[in-house]
Amino acid sequence: MFWADKLLESVKGPQVINDAWTPSGIVHMGGLKGPVIHDTLFKILKGKGHEVKFTFGFDDMDAIDGLPQELTKTHGKYLGIPICNAPAPHGQGSFREYYSSTMRDLFKDLDIKADIYLASEYYRKGIYNKAIQFVLDNADGVRKVYADMYKKEISKDWYPLQVVCPNCGKVGTTEVNDWDGKEVTYICRKDKVEWAQGCGGSGKISPFDGNATMPFKVEWAAKWWTFGVTIEGAGKDHASSGGTYDVARKLVKDVFGVEPPLAIPYEFFLYDGHKMSSSKGLGLTGEKLLEVLSAQIARFLMIKTPPNQAVEFNPHQTLIIPKLYDDYQKAAAEKEGDFARALELSQIGEVEKIPSVRFSVLAQWVQMPNTEEEIKKAGAQKWAKYAKVWVEKYAPEEEKFEVQKKLPSQVDSLSSDQKKYLAALAEKLDVKNAEDFQTEIYELSKQLGIPSKDAFASIYICLLGKDHGPKAAWLILSLDKEFVKKRFEEASK
Repeated sequence: MFWADKLLESVKGPQVINDAWTPSGIVHMGGLKGPVIHDTLFKILKGKGHEVKFTFGFDDMDAIDGLPQELTKTHGKYLGIPICNAPAPHGQGSFREYYSSTMRDLFKDLDIKADIYLASEYYRKGIYNKAIQFVLDNADGVRKVYADMYKKEISKDWYPLQVVCPNCGKVGTTEVNDWDGKEVTYICRKDKVEWAQGCGGSGKISPFDGNATMPFKVEWAAKWWTFGVTIEGAGKDHASSGGTYDVARKLVKDVFGVEPPLAIPYEFFLYDGHKMSSSKGLGLTGEKLLEVLSAQIARFLMIKTPPNQAVEFNPHQTLIIPKLYDDYQKAAAEKEGDFARALELSQIGEVEKIPSVRFSVLAQWVQMPNTEEEIKKAGAQKWAKYAKVWVEKYAPEEEKFEVQKKLPSQVDSLSSDQKKYLAALAEKLDVKNAEDFQTEIYELSKQLGIPSKDAFASIYICLLGKDHGPKAAWLILSLDKEFVKKRFEEASK
């Protein structure tokens, strides 16, 4: 049984699926795995007739706690400020709007059917007021969970809340050390964190209506309690033993008194065995991924492997992308099984018509002139677009070729037998069927007593300047007959 169907096998009653992301940087392809997994679960439950809701939060009340090198000069002063309140890196709007617009576009491209909400709006509209009141009133319970999980004593004057400093606007530098039932007492510390400096201000303020935010672990549990979330997964960085996910699950059970959501920990995408990282230049952004994969195949990639298995995905100078297209075609040929189910759940709108031609062959065709008709006949116009990107940006050098405008210097290495072969082949170009011509090319080598490997190498050397290439018949027939005839004759001298 497919992993997602098995996971939901015993789920009963109305369901609320939730996921979230902090809009403070580029959308890495790994950042799409969670949304696609949750959307797949939503699709399955909806298909079974369940009453189900899928929400996705932009955690824009989080403090900016780091910046890419190019923004340190212009935006360094905004470290510690809530993402929703800092200006966009370029142009108008906020930091949140600048980065979240990309995620919104990717959701549309991938047909992710989540209702998006902003944490800042929920705080400002008072939706989290009840949860804030609850955690402040039950701060001892929160402290106990922290103490149990982290094996250390938590101070009695620590409260699970950070206010937005009325003086400097920072949230990452504040601490709350008292609560009287209406207002909290806070201080904005200059030395609380290394990445931002507080103003030193202090005072009392109402914690409600957007004046404060709960720490991430507490807020996660508060969301589950507030909205009745029944399903929410987490990536390995949060879901490792004793990590954020475990703390939030213990908080919601021990402090809020409700059962935590169905647990779905999921592994990273790896790049040469390492976690993908935008700061280290490892892996692709979501936008670049969808330049080389169709939205359906991107979804297929995210769900074809059980979430608890890491997936290696280095597209540079490898055949991992052609193999993924091959897997997709195999899945389409299967009537049942996990691959077939993954393909079914990856579809967007009407089930797409999948070309029969392999992606690796298509990658050869797009490098040949005059193959548009062949591509059209195979119904592969859409995939041809992705094949071109793969060839240009990711393919190993041995997969690339270009018909040389002039006779390549490599023809000097041709043997006399190879030259005789080319001279004979130059007289046999009056064919139109590629399959028949491929056989004829091979038969000619047998007639002349030249190894087929040497025969085909001679064709590639004089046309491409290298001893290998695509199927020779298709290559030759994609070119002008007179051009090929002249080239073979030149090379045979």
